[in-house]
Amino acid sequence: LSSIYSSIMSSHQRSHKQQTGFTLVELLVSLTLGATILLATSKLFIESRESFRYAEQSQELHERGRHAMQFIRSELKKVGYTTQDPIESPIYASNSGENSSLTISYEGGKDCTGSSSSTTKYEISGTNFRCDGSNASPQTLSSHAYGLQINFGIDLDEDGSIDRYLTADQISSWDRVQSVEVALLLRSKQPARQTLDADEYNLLGVSYGPFNDYKLSRIYRSVIELRNR
Repeated sequence: LSSIYSSIMSSHQRSHKQQTGFTLVELLVSLTLGATILLATSKLFIESRESFRYAEQSQELHERGRHAMQFIRSELKKVGYTTQDPIESPIYASNSGENSSLTISYEGGKDCTGSSSSTTKYEISGTNFRCDGSNASPQTLSSHAYGLQINFGIDLDEDGSIDRYLTADQISSWDRVQSVEVALLLRSKQPARQTLDADEYNLLGVSYGPFNDYKLSRIYRSVIELRNR
């Protein structure tokens, strides 16, 4: 009987030991590992979200810039086109404040909406790069536009080649303009940078910024030859 009692007590002691759970050290180690995994997962999630936002804003910015520059290139190639009498002053520009504006004409001209327009003016109003036709309300080619500068290639000695690029204020005869250089500064709609934008952006000799925020900034530039001169 004594041996049976000892066996029962020994079994009860072993069962009690198995049910005691984690020690304090084991609990601390488990908590530390759990916190480390949670922090790593949170960091990965934040980095993935930031990368997605950057890619999304960069792509949207690129599409706006590509569309605006393709449109202005297409229109500038038509400047001065006519099947009748030559168009008087088919191209003209001015510097208004810190941005340039450009006015063009060609036979059968159209504005940004596709409506017939004898002249079309391109400028930045507020932060919109817009197209202002003669027969319709101004239309926005790209929002979040912060800079527009335009230079003009001049044939000074009339030998058929560009000698110099000048600003609108330096042009004495628009008939000598052979090409147009357009620089447009666009910015993303939403913050996407991880560091503050403290840079300055040079558009044909004119500086913009720093903006001191977290949005993306990009310069789009193109040189267009005037075919109908």
